[in-house]
Amino acid sequence: MSAKDDPLIRFSVAIGGELLQRFDQYREEHQYPNRSEAVRGLMRAALIEDAIEHEDVEAVGVVTLIYDHHASRISDRLTELQHEHLDRVVTSTHMHLDSTRCLEVILLRGPTRVIRELANGLIGTKGVETGRLVLASAHPVGSADAEAHGHPHPHPHSG
Repeated sequence: MSAKDDPLIRFSVAIGGELLQRFDQYREEHQYPNRSEAVRGLMRAALIEDAIEHEDVEAVGVVTLIYDHHASRISDRLTELQHEHLDRVVTSTHMHLDSTRCLEVILLRGPTRVIRELANGLIGTKGVETGRLVLASAHPVGSADAEAHGHPHPHPHSG
């Protein structure tokens, strides 16, 4: 049975005062149609954060870098680092922001620890103005494996 076939279970949450007011503001700002959808969204986010805390969990990462392409060999250094990790770099794209600055977006996949280390290497490259890593679990949260063992396990991709 897939997660989308699971029946919905109703449960109650007692909440009031300022916390409820702030939650309703959050729900409106993030355009959730109702409180249930907002709670589900927050639960998924918490489970994803929990999953990527495990160093061996298969993760996907998006690294964004902004740098001055005139900086000494920065483009070469970033390319070399990606070539050293061909098994982890899924794709990258490059955009010219202005006459000197570039944005590079790099998609990574692998164990969380490896993704973090590679991202830190890219972000820490001399000449990078700003960099950021956003991580997510490569597998759905709330799977049978995740519930049975406390964290998801990688599964071979079929197809």
